[in-house]
Amino acid sequence: MGALVAANLVYSALTRRSHALTGQAGELLYAASFSGFADDWDLYQGQQSARIADEQLELSVSAPQTATWSASKPHFANFDVSVKTIASTGPIDNAFGLVFHLRNDEATDCELPAVLLCGVEDLLPLVGAAIRQTLGDQQSTEYYAFLISSDGYYSLWQTKASRTKLLSAWIASDDIRQGLDEENTIRVIAEGPHYSFFVNGARHALCLPDDPRAASTFAAGECIDGSMQDSYVADTNTVGRLGLIAQSTASGGGGVVVRFDNVIVFSPAAIDEKEARL
Repeated sequence: MGALVAANLVYSALTRRSHALTGQAGELLYAASFSGFADDWDLYQGQQSARIADEQLELSVSAPQTATWSASKPHFANFDVSVKTIASTGPIDNAFGLVFHLRNDEATDCELPAVLLCGVEDLLPLVGAAIRQTLGDQQSTEYYAFLISSDGYYSLWQTKASRTKLLSAWIASDDIRQGLDEENTIRVIAEGPHYSFFVNGARHALCLPDDPRAASTFAAGECIDGSMQDSYVADTNTVGRLGLIAQSTASGGGGVVVRFDNVIVFSPAAIDEKEARL
């Protein structure tokens, strides 16, 4: 705990001088235990809320087909971020995870609470949620979201120019601990335009369509009209904020509560698959 507090003190000084936090390979850039430094994160009350509870960041979603998030203040280009998650209430047909490279065209440091307006579409084998965001005065927002569910699936999304796209369809994973009150650690690594994704230490491949304009489709254990790839390669390098997200679905309904703890961000180093599983 002391190391996290010390890291936050260093971070607080750095963010006043630098747009994007950077460091040597493997260097600790930022840490949040949520036992302090609550001002680093967007907090708000309402039917969708983000608050600090029991020294964790708690996201609550009361209505179906809805989501909410909390974003941190610092900006990152390259990063290796991990967070511990526990879905404590609601249906296991939910979605939660990491938002990253969040950018707003008009106000990247906007202090307004973020409210996600979500449309839902039927995607096999799980109902997928197409995330759309409104920030106060309808500014154009861009971001990626890596999500898992309490019934054992994961997916990757992108919102750009106010349009949300499913980059990698919902795929079942034995590495995701299913059910409520189960702890899952989510990790995302960004190096330039390359993104890699982990759950509980295991690297998770993506179903990427052969035609980048097409939607990802995964069914019966196969990536349809596409291939499984260890990483996603974007068309440009990006700088933006990190965030945490929780979402309800049409079939599962509302009442979703997810708690997050120990957000730790390193400057990316070479990935060691054995170390990744620790």
